[in-house]
Amino acid sequence: MRKFLARMATLTRKIAEWLIPVLTVVNLLIEIVGKVANCHDRQLRVQISVAR
Repeated sequence: MRKFLARMATLTRKIAEWLIPVLTVVNLLIEIVGKVANCHDRQLRVQISVAR
């Protein structure tokens, strides 16, 4: 039982070591996409106000 728990702990630690950088990259991509979307939204608003 102790070996099984030790194996599970090691496996969990390895998954966490791999998952944290992946989630960090995903978070950065989401922020970049959000900023790009906000930039396009602002440009559309400027174009609409200039057209009036």
